[in-house]
Amino acid sequence: MNEKNKGEEEFFIGWQGKAPEKTGRHLRFLVLGGLLVVLGLAAAIPVWQKTVPKDAAWDYEVKEFTGVLLKEPTPVLVGDEGAVWYLVNEFKFGFDMEVAEKFHLKRVSLEGSLISREGQVMIEAFPQTVKDIGGADGTNPLGEPKQLGELTLQGEIVDSKCYLGVMTPGNLKPHRACAINCISGGIPPVLVVRDQKGVASYFLLVGADGEAINKEVLPLVAEPVEVRGMFEKLGELQILKVNPDGLTLLES
Repeated sequence: MNEKNKGEEEFFIGWQGKAPEKTGRHLRFLVLGGLLVVLGLAAAIPVWQKTVPKDAAWDYEVKEFTGVLLKEPTPVLVGDEGAVWYLVNEFKFGFDMEVAEKFHLKRVSLEGSLISREGQVMIEAFPQTVKDIGGADGTNPLGEPKQLGELTLQGEIVDSKCYLGVMTPGNLKPHRACAINCISGGIPPVLVVRDQKGVASYFLLVGADGEAINKEVLPLVAEPVEVRGMFEKLGELQILKVNPDGLTLLES
């Protein structure tokens, strides 16, 4: 070090109790800048995640809904005027099945926020708010499912919650990891099929006996697939009952 620079440069030894003044100011600046970046990301990420597709809607306001709760083929709430809402929990989880069992075929009120896309509707519900309000006669308001025979369709298996409006994009390979997590957590898997004009049809996927097949569909999520199963209609719900051998991955 020459005489000109002597005294202008700081020499810092890591085990010293306190950094020199210039070094300390620099470190404080870096720490403060890093903290501001983290806080900015913490505020921005939820906003990004709540960006919904242009043809979808997520009403974040919590409202009260009433209707008859059904536990199968997946938990749904049948509104007093016949609308059918899928029920899911917050985050990446399907609706609490213990609550669905307890209130099956009962007329209830519950709180949640509405998610919708192309005529498909879902409630992100708070299971602890479900209350029996009476007035149900113990029968399924949708009646018996209509058996419509075997059907083979090509489309994409999506997790219904994100696709209906919670995430953008809610389908295709960019969303694959998230979709797998959601379906693993109990979100109902749905087959989306589009016609030549791009109009979508939605089919709830369940097993041959009506059981959940979330685990079985995971390898085919967010990929082009062919699905063969028995087609049923239950009110507004279109249902495909499939065996594992009825799920085929197509070449993309």
